[in-house]
Amino acid sequence: MSKVKTRVLYFKKARFLFCLLVLFFFNSKLYSQIIYTDIPDATPNATYPLDLNNDSIVDFLIQFDLADKLMCKPQNDNAYSGNFVGGEHLPWALAASYNICDTFATWYGANNPGTMAWGTSTGYWVGETNKYLALKLMVGTNTYYGWARLDLLASSASFTIKDYAYESTPNACILSGKNSTGVIEDSIKKIISVFPNPFISSTTIKTIDNLKNATLTIYNSYGQTLKQINNISGQTVFLSRDNLPSGIYFIRLTEENKIIGVEKIIITD
Repeated sequence: MSKVKTRVLYFKKARFLFCLLVLFFFNSKLYSQIIYTDIPDATPNATYPLDLNNDSIVDFLIQFDLADKLMCKPQNDNAYSGNFVGGEHLPWALAASYNICDTFATWYGANNPGTMAWGTSTGYWVGETNKYLALKLMVGTNTYYGWARLDLLASSASFTIKDYAYESTPNACILSGKNSTGVIEDSIKKIISVFPNPFISSTTIKTIDNLKNATLTIYNSYGQTLKQINNISGQTVFLSRDNLPSGIYFIRLTEENKIIGVEKIIITD
């Protein structure tokens, strides 16, 4: 083998190794800078001032407006993730291992405080244990994502906050329940898969467990709902493209007002 060929082969190998190192560094950075705060389980009578990044500035108020109406009130430009149903903004009560990002779901700020639970029927948090509130923290021009873990009584008359965390790398995602050593809880109960993905005209969504009266929502990166399929049962959902243009979308599968899974889908021509 000539010296020229040997040199070319050497540089190809070096370039390949460099790309691997870049990918490794990028992936390790994605969830590697988590600031986790474990607190003695707190069950306040009325309000818990949540300082997500421990800088002595209250970022969120977890607060009772009525004896049985618990609210999440973002301060300043911060926000929580949820949706809008029946005239109420409702923060999601997530299981562990959900990817919390800007495109995860719709985010609501200080102008739209969220009803976590009201009485025995309103809100996703009624009677929930070890669920996660998805939070967005704004510090200057930087955006950070985090979570807080809470329990609520079935009567919505009392809540307990257990711990919280945020990803200190600006704009980086965080898994609900993820701290510096791992995910606190087991993975989500029901995992969804999409195949084929990308797809042209249709795809199939499958779940590990049987669904009962579930809802599939398709939305864009701005959180706008584009399509919805209701009354889903079984383990398989057939999704037709219909008139959606090519692009990147997100699907959210919910059952009994609880998120089962969120996935990205890609439609091509």
